[in-house]
Amino acid sequence: MTALKNPYRGLALASALALVVLAGCNAGLTSRAPVQGSVTFDGQPVDNGAIAFLPLGNGQDAQFRAGAPIVDGKYNVTADRGPSPGKYRVEIYWNKKTGKKISNDPPNTIDETKQVLPARYNTKSDLTVDVQPGRNTLDFNLTKK
Repeated sequence: MTALKNPYRGLALASALALVVLAGCNAGLTSRAPVQGSVTFDGQPVDNGAIAFLPLGNGQDAQFRAGAPIVDGKYNVTADRGPSPGKYRVEIYWNKKTGKKISNDPPNTIDETKQVLPARYNTKSDLTVDVQPGRNTLDFNLTKK
């Protein structure tokens, strides 16, 4: 897989950053809640990933989208960037290094990465949470099964 053929390369971080920017568009509509937690996949901490909280159900226009990078299996969304209380669909991405180097603007090379989480945790996520007022600790222990 080359950099040009891998459309998911960098998607995780870009998605999280875009959601954080979009969250600012709803400023002043409702309160926000800080969210933190851990993310593992088959017992291994997810590193260099991203998590996104997307509003579900009634009142979703008044809810804030939120996202954050996952570093060493942990994420932290501060209250000023957090989701508002309500129900959310959660998307988690993990582009893991394959151990190969690929050409990126020759003569430079970069580490090749690929999405290692099943689609049911990101593009076709079935993960949902109910964010409450105040601090929320939401851990995700993902498995291949």
